[in-house]
Amino acid sequence: MHNTQKLLIFHHLSLVAGLMYYGFNIQYAILVLLGCFAWAFFIGHRGMHMYLVHNTYTDSVKSYAYTIASLVTGLGSPLTFAAAHRQHHAFHDTEKDPHSPHHVGWINVWLMNYQTQYISPRLITDFLKSDFQKFMNRNWYKFTIAMLVVFALIDIRLVCFVVAPFSIYTFHGSSAINVFGHLKGSPRNSKEVLFWNPWDTKHKEHHEWK
Repeated sequence: MHNTQKLLIFHHLSLVAGLMYYGFNIQYAILVLLGCFAWAFFIGHRGMHMYLVHNTYTDSVKSYAYTIASLVTGLGSPLTFAAAHRQHHAFHDTEKDPHSPHHVGWINVWLMNYQTQYISPRLITDFLKSDFQKFMNRNWYKFTIAMLVVFALIDIRLVCFVVAPFSIYTFHGSSAINVFGHLKGSPRNSKEVLFWNPWDTKHKEHHEWK
């Protein structure tokens, strides 16, 4: 079990524990759900996915901000995410695709049990030129633990009802399109994610986009 999976288990348990201790409130639940939706779009999709990974990476205040915010996405470090995602785009639905449901099974894709394989450093030369990204890649797990401790000391509800659901929502949204967008062995538009991540429904076009 890798560190990203350990954190995701913690986030799920934190949310359940928070609900058991504090109870369920529909008004707060709606606010949290709207926050999750906005976070998944602006940080997970627009920030980590499109800005950091699908652009040539350069150090900037915006890049630093998205990188720090990505600690609350459940997707690991941006460098590792970029390596796997660019490999996926380069070799989608083949044995070189680290998360092809056709080759490794949909449940493994959903749970991030990706296929271990060699990924050429040439795919992430822009990230490897950044001392900041290499530093964050080595230490993102420690920073995430430190963030959780600080938030817990301020108010444990920040962990249970902000960090946990935001990370859970973004993670499951990413897993959903990785599965449903390739379930039949090639990129496909996916209506299955319409109510979760509507920006991901045109996945076939996303793979054709250069």
